Amino acid sequence: MIWGIFLCCLLKPAAGFQTQERLPFFHGHVFENSPTASKVNGLSIPVRRINAQKWCPVSGMHFKLYGNGSEDFRAFAHHKRGNILLTTSRVLDREARSEYLLSVGVCCQTCVSESVVSPVATVKVDVLDTNDHEPTFRSADTVHITLDDTTALRSVVYRLQAVDADSGNNAELTYMSVPNNGSFYVVPKTGEVLLVDSILGLPSKVKFYVFARDHGWPPLTSKGVLVTISPQRWATRPAELTGSGRGARWPRALLDPGTVVSLNVSEDASVGSVITSLSPSRFPSAAYELVFPESESSPVAVGRDSGDITISSRLDRETEPVLELTVKIQDKRGV
Repeated sequence: MIWGIFLCCLLKPAAGFQTQERLPFFHGHVFENSPTASKVNGLSIPVRRINAQKWCPVSGMHFKLYGNGSEDFRAFAHHKRGNILLTTSRVLDREARSEYLLSVGVCCQTCVSESVVSPVATVKVDVLDTNDHEPTFRSADTVHITLDDTTALRSVVYRLQAVDADSGNNAELTYMSVPNNGSFYVVPKTGEVLLVDSILGLPSKVKFYVFARDHGWPPLTSKGVLVTISPQRWATRPAELTGSGRGARWPRALLDPGTVVSLNVSEDASVGSVITSLSPSRFPSAAYELVFPESESSPVAVGRDSGDITISSRLDRETEPVLELTVKIQDKRGV
């Protein structure tokens, strides 16, 4: 009698340690925009893995999918291979949904809801991206920029940004300009428009198109954005100096004595770059001379006949953030 009670106490805890068997997990993928009835690649469920015969010992076994979005797929048994396969029941869109997590259930004789025995496997289906969206710009179709003709070289004068609804390489973009021009350069990775050559004395506007192209296959290109840049070569002279009620237009380079010109220059500007030009002056024939600082210690030089202010040595903002120049302009005729 004592031994019987002892055995019951041992057997009861042992029965409590039974755990529920974990369902086998399978993973596959299908490309978006694939036609209906396309096979889910990489997903093949061996019937022996799910031991379906223990649920339906009688012939007539069927499979049914459960879960959010299960209606987008169909499960069927490939009898020759002894595997369960999945196919799509409609055209899928990755931008609408990129993955599915579903359960596979076994049905005996028929797959009405009350005849389902139990889920026997879990599957995950990834919807992979295809290059089906072309890049689009957030800005308008045309961009107009008025740019000071003394703008420092390598300055970013504008930035265009495009977006692509695809993913991965299909969404990586490269920017380009057409036609190429010598004054402005579009950075391929960022879409920044840089001033790379002086626009002093440029008589007309600069026009070019900017496009964005993705890295998918086949690559898709956006519609072009027309960029028009107008060099600003004029300043308004005070009305009291013109003898009229309105300000007259006069060239910036016709400098009065004591005129102060303020310029912003990138420290990365290359040696030999023309920052600005003081020509034409008010004299028909002028000579230009750098008075301060002395030419030997100055990182810029002034052309004696041209009036061009040119970088002669590398600039360093940390060492000299502001450089003040004094230039003397003389009439060669001696007047």
